[in-house]
Amino acid sequence: MRLRSLTRLLEVARAVAEPRRIVIIGSTSLLPAHPELGDTGQPLDASYDADFLLEPMDEELAAILGEAIGQQSLFTKRHGYYADILRPTIAETLPAGWESRLHPVAGYDNVFALDPYDLAVVKLMVGRQKDLELLRAMLRLNIVEPEHLRQHYQQTPLGEREAFAAGRNLTLLLRELGHS
Repeated sequence: MRLRSLTRLLEVARAVAEPRRIVIIGSTSLLPAHPELGDTGQPLDASYDADFLLEPMDEELAAILGEAIGQQSLFTKRHGYYADILRPTIAETLPAGWESRLHPVAGYDNVFALDPYDLAVVKLMVGRQKDLELLRAMLRLNIVEPEHLRQHYQQTPLGEREAFAAGRNLTLLLRELGHS
């Protein structure tokens, strides 16, 4: 996904929902600060969705936004990308204190992006191949620094399963990239 695609989705979401706040949660949260990640051959080039958490949110508004810019929308058929409208419960899966680390998105009063270190911890926990590829790119491009990522992971309260998965993935990635 390119930054201009993300901003188009944001504009539609703002026009339809008139939210108090929008938080970009997933991988595309990196685009406002690192638009080059959406260029051809870069990690977000093949991403076709943006994860939005709007406030306030209810099921009726989620349905309206789904029809406007969701995966099955006419918007998606025309433009080839879409927004996943997240429910507030998604916040339970994010590292503690994430809201205090949000980054404002330039040009918008009420749009914020997830901190790259919080995104990295989530990607470490999930550990899918595409998540690990994004983490490799984030480390190679110095979007996150190995030692700061290690500290952020260690300071993030996680359940036993999540901590094990994230720790294993972090160790493997850092070793692979020569940052034992």
